[in-house]
Amino acid sequence: MKDSSLETNRGDYVLATGESAAYRLRLLQSIYGPGAHELVKRAGIKPGMRVADIGCGVGMMTQLLAEMVGPDGEVVGIDFSGAQIAQARNLLPANVSNVSFVKASATSTNLPGESFDLVYCRFLLIHLTEPDMALREMYRLLKPNGILVCEDGDLTSAGSEPHSKLQAFSVLFGQLGPTWGVDYTLGRRLFRMVLANDFSEADITYNQPVIARGDNKRLLELSVAEAGDAFVNAGLVTHDELHQTLTEMSQVWARKPQAGMARAA
Repeated sequence: MKDSSLETNRGDYVLATGESAAYRLRLLQSIYGPGAHELVKRAGIKPGMRVADIGCGVGMMTQLLAEMVGPDGEVVGIDFSGAQIAQARNLLPANVSNVSFVKASATSTNLPGESFDLVYCRFLLIHLTEPDMALREMYRLLKPNGILVCEDGDLTSAGSEPHSKLQAFSVLFGQLGPTWGVDYTLGRRLFRMVLANDFSEADITYNQPVIARGDNKRLLELSVAEAGDAFVNAGLVTHDELHQTLTEMSQVWARKPQAGMARAA
């Protein structure tokens, strides 16, 4: 999601969009989707609600929200990237009829005010130069007593134990934020931001997935690869250093052969 008020690279979304982003976003949904499902349930989503998914990306969470509101409900996915919207429409199952997508800025959707029962966003505000403007827009879109569900993060908290090259993710994004005009640690102050924008009865929970094996471990590596040009353009790393970092972040899965079995050449 980009902030449409920008005319320079500052604050632009540094990750891939559209088809190029689909695999990484599938991993992200696999990692964070179960926690998001429980969070939205706890917040009070109900069948028949009208929901906005702002910064919907390729629509994976949009589809989950659509299941939760059922055929009598409606979900509108909103994203500034036309490539994201196009891919979201391509990935939407043919039998899902309660979802639509709109290309619009998170800070000014031009949708009718007080028209949604619930507004959801995930990893959106950290990519905006004016996140408070987006929260004010969400407030405007919600009906009286409507529900805001906002998930955001502190990208500098990601890493590995024991320490490994995966730590490059948090280091590079931590350095990029100040030069890019965004706050990649925004999750630390999200609760206070929500209250400062006139929402009430705010609650907070914490979701820090731990991944020991499988493709999901590639999320950090893929994110660094997609943001590579931004890191290089900001002078944080050279192309050669980035290539070496990504090589060392890559992971291999193997198994010791059974006794008597020849090792493949």
